Amino acid sequence: MKFVLLAVFMCFGVSALADDHMRDVKTANPFIEMHPEAVQGAADAYYKAVEEKVFNGAIPLKYAQLVALSASVAMKCEYCIPAHTNFAKAAGATDEEIKTAVAIAADVALNSSMLYGTQFDMEEFLKMFE
Repeated sequence: MKFVLLAVFMCFGVSALADDHMRDVKTANPFIEMHPEAVQGAADAYYKAVEEKVFNGAIPLKYAQLVALSASVAMKCEYCIPAHTNFAKAAGATDEEIKTAVAIAADVALNSSMLYGTQFDMEEFLKMFE
């Protein structure tokens, strides 16, 4: 479980938990070391900026975590799904909101597969939204 939390802390910050201990865990996170040494400083700065400006930005935290959960489901990330589920709950998301975020990811995947698999004409598709 610590591995999952550490992975997500690096990717998306720990704002949902608002816990100083968790911030200490993130600071000590070995995931920066997974990057090449030449870019570790930039990676650290990037993750800090994401935490400050994205997860505390224009989209309220609960919804940002639900978006992250939906993206995690679409990516089929076994690390991110449980982490963002917990972060979303910590930010106030209900079980129904979590199920809905997962259903949205599934719906996008279904429609994408159908369009791609049937080789639906892109020009025709784009005209549907004019």
